[in-house]
Amino acid sequence: MPREIGFGKYRFDAQVWVIFIVAVIAAFGFGVVFPFIAIYLAQSGNNGLALGDVMTGVIMMSYMAVGTVFMIIGGVWADKFGRKRIMAISIIGEALLLCMYSIAGEFWGFLAIALAEGAIGSLYQPAAGAMMADMVPPEKRPEAFSLLRIGFNSGTAIGPLIGGVLMFMMDFRSMFIISGVCVGIAGIVILLWTRETLNIKPGEEFQYKDIKTAAKDRVFMLFCVLIAVTFFGYAQTISSLPNYATADLGVKTALYSIVFAVNGGMVVLLQIPITWVAVKARRSTVMGLGQAFMAVGLGMVFFVGDLLGVVLAIVVFTIGELIHSAVYSTVVADMAPERLRGTYMGVSGVAFGVGDALGMFTGMALLGLLSVRGYTWIVIMAIGIPVAVGYFVLRWYLPKKVDMGTIKPGAEPQLEPPTHEAH
Repeated sequence: MPREIGFGKYRFDAQVWVIFIVAVIAAFGFGVVFPFIAIYLAQSGNNGLALGDVMTGVIMMSYMAVGTVFMIIGGVWADKFGRKRIMAISIIGEALLLCMYSIAGEFWGFLAIALAEGAIGSLYQPAAGAMMADMVPPEKRPEAFSLLRIGFNSGTAIGPLIGGVLMFMMDFRSMFIISGVCVGIAGIVILLWTRETLNIKPGEEFQYKDIKTAAKDRVFMLFCVLIAVTFFGYAQTISSLPNYATADLGVKTALYSIVFAVNGGMVVLLQIPITWVAVKARRSTVMGLGQAFMAVGLGMVFFVGDLLGVVLAIVVFTIGELIHSAVYSTVVADMAPERLRGTYMGVSGVAFGVGDALGMFTGMALLGLLSVRGYTWIVIMAIGIPVAVGYFVLRWYLPKKVDMGTIKPGAEPQLEPPTHEAH
């Protein structure tokens, strides 16, 4: 029997806490450089590549696009080969590729490494999500996934602050090495201190044709469309917003790390209490309310003129992010048949990957094409508000037990054992 540690509703299998620690370490490593990559690519400061807004958007979109494809592959492979193996391959491979960014000095070299990193790095999340769902009963999944977000955002809050300091001490290429080493440490933790959680009975092994099950789940696919547009908006916070704040509002690059720290700090401090409240309401209502806050927060950027204004906008956005994220991963886990958890996580990952890719490119392209660059934020808000309505409408389509969060252990959707065709 796995040993449980923690407190209250946050008492879990000890391995859940290992995944939490991995999230902190890996997110810290990413946070040292990732929030500044769009600035590094688009501008010339700190030995930046000065590629301009549009070409930066191409790299960011390409990174997310290839990651989108490999997100579903990661989920499928996690169901077929095991969660731990895919997680370890992904995170160690990504550590090596982060280090390789330090030798990329022009568009094509950086793009090639970005495509490779987007591919191998995207294998991790669906495998980790499936591992979490394997270890945690349905009634505790909102708390478990909120814990994972707290870990991720703890690293995300600290990483950019350290990255902002490092920018005064070294060039960006040296920071890529530091980032890769940190992510590599997280990979070692996965290898040494986790066990495999995939437990499939003989005759129920994953077959590639099982992917069709998720694709034919119309309610799940509708949910994925909404998720895609949610992450379309979220993508602005790591692409167009940093560029707009530094180039148009005069915010210094190193000081912009404060925005990321506020976002990450709010998640660390508020995710648990917000999750406690959110799980008492319908999942669809929670996600709709969260999406509305996020859309309004991004729209506020049109009206601000300095760092303080950007921070206020990101506070509103983060409130929405906290509300939405309190339940959305749980909805995916609860809708998935047990032996297809990785696949469902992968398909939902494709949704936010598509949203991220289109969001990064669209936001950067709007900044480059609009005569009044601030109108970008009005367009982004106009896209986000109807999606909030869509989440409220989703309540009429979600299975009631999923929407109310009343699924009991062993009551998840089940599939007939796969049939093996004769050769």
